[in-house]
Amino acid sequence: MRTSAVVVALIVGLGALGAEQPLPGPFPTRVAEFGLVDPSRGRRVEVVLVAPEGHGPFPFVAFSPGFLLSGREYQSTAVLLASHGIAVALLTYDVTLFTADHRLLAGDLRFVLGALPPAAAERGVSLDPEQIALAGHSLGGKLSFLVAAEVPTVRAVAGLDPVDGGAPGTDDPIRFPRAADRMAEITAPKLLLGAERGGEARFGMPCAPRDANYARLFERAISSAVEVTQLGAGHMDYLDNPNCGFACAVCIPGADPTRTRTSAQSYLVLFFRAYLLGEPQAAEALARQLAVDEAARYIEVRGAVHREP
Repeated sequence: MRTSAVVVALIVGLGALGAEQPLPGPFPTRVAEFGLVDPSRGRRVEVVLVAPEGHGPFPFVAFSPGFLLSGREYQSTAVLLASHGIAVALLTYDVTLFTADHRLLAGDLRFVLGALPPAAAERGVSLDPEQIALAGHSLGGKLSFLVAAEVPTVRAVAGLDPVDGGAPGTDDPIRFPRAADRMAEITAPKLLLGAERGGEARFGMPCAPRDANYARLFERAISSAVEVTQLGAGHMDYLDNPNCGFACAVCIPGADPTRTRTSAQSYLVLFFRAYLLGEPQAAEALARQLAVDEAARYIEVRGAVHREP
C-alpha cells in the first residue's frame, strides 16, 4: 500500500486542472528506455517508461501509439501523468504498413502488462502489477479496448480518437478483429475522446472513418463509459508535434492542436486519478470540468462520469 503522505500529495492542485493548461503534479519524474522481448512469440516492444521519482510501488498506464507512430510522440502526456503519481509506459510496436496484424499487436500489449513490472524493477522503478490501466491513440486506442476485454485486472481504459478498423484498404476480420464487438465485455470505466474532424478525408480516406470511430465504440459499451467529442479537433492533435511528417500530413489538422492536446491531458489525469488511484474527488472534478467545457462549446459529451470510483 502507498503511504498516506503520497495520497495527500496527489490531492494538491486537483481543482486547478483545467482545459487550457493542465498543471503538473507534485512528483518529479524520471525516464528509462529499454526493449521487452517475448521469446515465445519472437516479438519485441520498445518502451519509454516515464515514472514518478520515489519508492512506489506506482500504478501504471500502458500507452499504445497510433498506426506507424512511436510512443515517443506522446511524451508530454506521460510526463504529466507521472507527475501525478502514475507511471506511463510509452510503447512502440514492430509493425509496418504491410505486416499489420492487430492480433499480434494485442498480444504484444498483453505481454507488456506482465513483463513490464519486473523489467522496471531492474531499473529501479517499482510498479504495482495490481494497478494497471490502458490508453492509446488511434490504432493504440483500439488495441487498448481489445486487451481490456481480455484482462479483467485492467482498472480503466481510455482512447484518444480510437480507430476500430484494419490496414488501409483492408478489412480482414481475422487479422483485424473489431474492438466494438468486445466493448460489452469491458467492465472497467471507459473514456473515449474523439476528434470532430477525424472523420473528414484529406486525401481520399479519413484517418478516423466515422463507421469505425470512437462514437461507434461508445455505442457498443453497456456500462461506465463517457464519450467526449472535442470540437474542431483533428486526429493527430494528440501528438506532441501534430506536424510530424507524412503520417500527420494525411490527416485533416485541427483548429487548435494545443488546446486539443492539453484538454485531453487534463481529462486523462482526472480520469486515471479517479479510477486508477481511486480518488472520488477526481471523479467529481472530471464531471465539473466536462460540464464547464461543454458549456463553453469546446466539447460535446455523452454518458456520465461515475462519481464513486
